[in-house]
Order: sequence, then C-alpha cells, then structure tokens
Amino acid sequence: MRYIPYAIGAFMLLPFFIWAGLWMAFPGPKPGITDAPLTFALLATSVPLVLFHYIAALGYIANSMAGRAGEELPVWGPARWTQRALAPFSAVLALAASVWLFTQGEPVWAVATVTAAGLFMSAVMAVARRPRRSAAVMAAPGKLVRRGIYALGTVATRLPIVGTLWREAAANPDRAAPIIGLNTVLVFALIAMVFGFEALVVPAMIGVPVVFFIMMSLAAE
Repeated sequence: MRYIPYAIGAFMLLPFFIWAGLWMAFPGPKPGITDAPLTFALLATSVPLVLFHYIAALGYIANSMAGRAGEELPVWGPARWTQRALAPFSAVLALAASVWLFTQGEPVWAVATVTAAGLFMSAVMAVARRPRRSAAVMAAPGKLVRRGIYALGTVATRLPIVGTLWREAAANPDRAAPIIGLNTVLVFALIAMVFGFEALVVPAMIGVPVVFFIMMSLAAE
C-alpha cells in the first residue's frame, strides 16, 4: 500500500514525459531555449527543487499509509535516495547551466544569478531533509517577516485616503472589503487598458512576497 502514492505520482507526470519525448523527437528550432537562455537556465535549475517537494508530498502520504509520521523522510528507499541526490544534483545543474549561459554570450550578472539560485535551492533541499533544523530555520524568518508586514500595515493605515479604506476594512470588513476588492479590480483593468496586459506582470511580481509571507507565517506556527 505504501507504494501506491508514488505510482499515482508517476502516472500524473506521464503527460510531461510524453511532451518532453515529442519535443526532443521532432527536429527544428526549439523556441524558449536559444532565444531565451536565461529563462531556460532558471527553469531548468529549479526542476530539482520542484521534484524534491513533489517526492516530499508523496512521501507524506506514503509514510502515513505505512503507519509512520508523514513529516519524516520517505520510508521507501528509492524515494529517499532520489530526494537525497537532488541537492547535489541541483548544484551541479546550476554550474552546468552557468557554463552554458557563458558560452551563449550572456552577461556576467546573468551567469552569477543562475549559479546563486542553484546553490541556494541546493542548500534549501539539504536543510529541509533535517526536520528539526529546517523548522528552526523557517520559524525565525517567519516571525521577522510577520513583524515587517505588521509594521507596513501600520504605516499603510496612516496614509491619506488609502489608510482610511484600510481602517474601515479592519473595523467593518463585511462592508469595506468588497469595495476595496472592486476598486482593486478596476485599477488593474485601467492599468491594462492604458499600458497593456504586460503591465499586470508588476502586480503579479508584487504578489510573490505576499505568498511568501503566507507560507512563512504558516511554517512559523
């Protein structure tokens, strides 16, 4: 029974394997690689981290089915060995991607960015395999991030006009929150009409630290 989650997980990845096989089998130019080497290098370097968390999620279910704590390392040997190998593989992949970027004529800052990102993700995976240490590492930044967000919220509530809306939302969320949401949608629509849909990338990037804050806060609890 403990192997069923991994079998289901492998089956869910089948469309990606088919797509990768067809992509490599058909000749011709490969858009997204030579025309955007930095983007391709960053995506390729992040694959081990995605696979690491994918195995961790499947391992949580498999461990529970085996009567073990879900947050422990996977009980099934191949999953545990693969997860252990992903940290050094990420570092090697980042160095290989950096060398490839250099041969493609990319600037030094791009090469350094890929190298630093790969080494950082490798360190994250190495720490995450030690539950006690990873919990301590995540809890302290989570508390700091929450304090920073609360400080920004205090400043935001004291701003003119916008601060009034936030204070109203805090006092009466049932009435003020829908109005704030509607105004936010209208502002985004106006931005898209004036500057094009490309301008929505900026709000999306701003939303990244918001999601990061939520994740760190949940991990700190």
